[in-house]
Amino acid sequence: MKNVLLINGDLFKTASTDFLMDAYRTGVMQADGIVHDLRIADLLFNYNIQLPSLHWTSVEADLQFALRRLHWAKHIVLFCPVYRSYIPSKIKGFFDRLFLPYQSSLDVNRIDNNFYGKSARIVSILDQDLFAEYNLYKKTNFMSVKKDVFERCHISPVRTSAMGELHQLNNSYSAKWADKLARFGRIDLV
Repeated sequence: MKNVLLINGDLFKTASTDFLMDAYRTGVMQADGIVHDLRIADLLFNYNIQLPSLHWTSVEADLQFALRRLHWAKHIVLFCPVYRSYIPSKIKGFFDRLFLPYQSSLDVNRIDNNFYGKSARIVSILDQDLFAEYNLYKKTNFMSVKKDVFERCHISPVRTSAMGELHQLNNSYSAKWADKLARFGRIDLV
């Protein structure tokens, strides 16, 4: 069995993100995986790091809980809506606090963010303007999460999926993505 952590990066807690997570969860369950969820919007922590600083601030209880879940998982899936071409600050703060690349080994508050042996998938839900740009250039700012966060902390491979917003949950576009995510949930565990 493979441990899978689904991270909900939707600060607005929309039904469409839950719909997509449920589809992925269905695929994982079909492949006999174990799934836990983590909703960034529900975590209480200071997402503004005061820089420059020689010592990082202590880690809040919710971030300690999230870190335990990250270490438990063998596969991490981030569902992240990207609005107006940016990733919301609380999500960026979550990554800044838990995936810090340049910590001093002498710091008593050092976070163990060595994630060797883990894999990940980023499911980006792009707003209309950003989705049109993505279709033209196949580049967007969510790739910074792949390169500067996950891969820097030795998570490999990191797969990405970019999709447009789901305006309704009962149309062919939503059904197509639900089927894709269920399939990803099965094959990502191999």
